[in-house]
Amino acid sequence: MQLNSLIKLFNSTRWLVSTGQTSPFAVVSTQSRGLHRTASLSDAASKGTPERPKRPANAYIRYMQSIRSALSSANPGTSPADISKLAALKWQALDVSEKAKHEEVYKRELAVWLQKNAKYLSQLTDADKEQLKHERQQKAEDKAKRVHRRMVKQLGRPKRPVNGFLRFSAQNKSKAGLPREERMQLMKDLGQKWRNLPASEKERYNREAKEDLVRYEKEMKLWEDKMLSTNNTDAVRRKNILIAPSKAKKQPTGPGARP
Repeated sequence: MQLNSLIKLFNSTRWLVSTGQTSPFAVVSTQSRGLHRTASLSDAASKGTPERPKRPANAYIRYMQSIRSALSSANPGTSPADISKLAALKWQALDVSEKAKHEEVYKRELAVWLQKNAKYLSQLTDADKEQLKHERQQKAEDKAKRVHRRMVKQLGRPKRPVNGFLRFSAQNKSKAGLPREERMQLMKDLGQKWRNLPASEKERYNREAKEDLVRYEKEMKLWEDKMLSTNNTDAVRRKNILIAPSKAKKQPTGPGARP
């Protein structure tokens, strides 16, 4: 199992890994910072809440979906992202009349959807509307996080090192493609091995992790200084952004002004 896969699995289960006596598999509470799980409106549909109609795909998406399979077959081994780029080029070169046909289909389906969506919204309770607002905000926040992660990666942000337990786990790799149940069992077995590891061995992994963390912090400082000097402040951790002091309020001048 690759190290990145271990990290993703580790994070997805919200296990707390410590370098001390706490079990590597202590569950992290999700109630902090308001991260309570709430049922979505799609979950509530089975409880009597109307199911939200799905908005139709626009003309470009419809066209891309119609040729994606053929493009994949004609270009074996091409990544999904590159297939999308090929589809975009074909759309740009498409005849105006052909584009108009796809646009017309989209407009007809959109008109039907607008009617269905208006009926759906009229049936929602105040609680449903509040939940819908919450879901939109959550999606917007998730999208902003994805955009930020992609941005800092493109800007060459140093990769944060893993802790002692994950360094130990990386040396106990398993074959890729295991079912989720087997991967979960593997992590449990690794956790047991970690707990049974002699203190001297465990300390070696933790010491290496701490040394790597020191190296990471130095690299981050240099990288963030570079980001600040090139006006890429959005890529810098908020606590490290130097806020310029606000300008002092202009004092009144003229007769009657206080000295």
